[in-house]
Amino acid sequence: MKDLLVFELKKIIRKKLNIIVILGSLALTVMLFSLQPIQFSSFDKDGNQKQGFDAIELEKRSQKELEGTLTEERITNDILKYQELFNNPDNFVINDGKKELNNSTFNKYINPKLSYLWFINNNYINSKFSDRSFSEIENLPIENGANFYEQRDKKVSHILNADYEDWNYSDQEKEFWYEKNKEVEKPYEYGYHEGWKAIFLCIELMVLPILAVCICIAPVFSGEYQSGADNIILSSRYGKSKLIASKILASFIFALIIYTINVFVGLGIVLFSFGIDGWNLPIQIINSTTPYSLTFLQATIICVATLYLIMLAMVSITLLLSAKMKTPFPVLIVMICIIIIPLFFNVSQTNGIWNHIYMILPYTSCQPVFDMDITNYFSYPFPGFTMDVITMRMALYLILSIICVPFAYRIFKNHQVV
Repeated sequence: MKDLLVFELKKIIRKKLNIIVILGSLALTVMLFSLQPIQFSSFDKDGNQKQGFDAIELEKRSQKELEGTLTEERITNDILKYQELFNNPDNFVINDGKKELNNSTFNKYINPKLSYLWFINNNYINSKFSDRSFSEIENLPIENGANFYEQRDKKVSHILNADYEDWNYSDQEKEFWYEKNKEVEKPYEYGYHEGWKAIFLCIELMVLPILAVCICIAPVFSGEYQSGADNIILSSRYGKSKLIASKILASFIFALIIYTINVFVGLGIVLFSFGIDGWNLPIQIINSTTPYSLTFLQATIICVATLYLIMLAMVSITLLLSAKMKTPFPVLIVMICIIIIPLFFNVSQTNGIWNHIYMILPYTSCQPVFDMDITNYFSYPFPGFTMDVITMRMALYLILSIICVPFAYRIFKNHQVV
């Protein structure tokens, strides 16, 4: 069995096309994940734009000054400081009848804590979408304090009880999310976390190595049909047992090795560039209403685990199709469609059933859900229990990984040789 496994593994690795595909995939991973630090920009107190590593260092220094516990008192004081800027006529201009901070004031007082103020402001917006202005905290009455966490809970209630055109939450779903929110620790800890936020922005690109692996695996069975070697294999002593098992096992070992290299390279580039600071901070500091009680490190591990389950499921489906089809080409076409087609669709404003399907398609499932309310509170109600979208994705692709392999084994084993 060991010799057969090594032989099948070498067959996959040594194919020229596979070598080209894997090297191309790795090159794409390096290039695409390198764009995060290269394109990162930030502004200093003089309004000068910094790019790349200079911008990262500037942002790191700025956010380090904001480290600490986000108590109600601190948030109230920070909002008050922002509002007091409008008390000095030298700080603002009138634009369309509204006060706006002038460039020098904005650069000096706002740019160093831009992300932080956006985060605070968005907590007070009862809508599906973020606001890149500070309209809410500018006009917020704070005589009795900012009531940040009380407003956070009100916003959660608004999300769950609002009337949507596509899908309204059932009582069962509401109860599920209310209970999940009780696990979120308050007050939040704040600090520099750009590396982990950058990972959430680009981790979906790990779908490309999945596609590359599937291209390499596609001929495992169908290539034998095409070459006529299936006659020899299936009539040999171990052709209908150990050899098939070796092919399947070699495919998964190859996929795991190649995918792990891509994951380490991609995430390594981002974390090496931005640093790992903030790994223990709560993900609520990118979206205050996030219902998952996780740190950035824990959330990233969940994202990576989901990616691996998707990859294993796609390999299983590829093997099943390869055992069923006579040549690798139709296998590739089907897998490309399965993985890539969701790119051309989006969430519907009116069709909740489509949205629940769309959110568990392979490409969509590679995307984190933590930064937007519309994805944070996506759930799947079943009789007696509810699953959040993360659990649903992991369960679905685990099941697909398990059920497809035996069918692939049986189909190739029962193939009628001519």
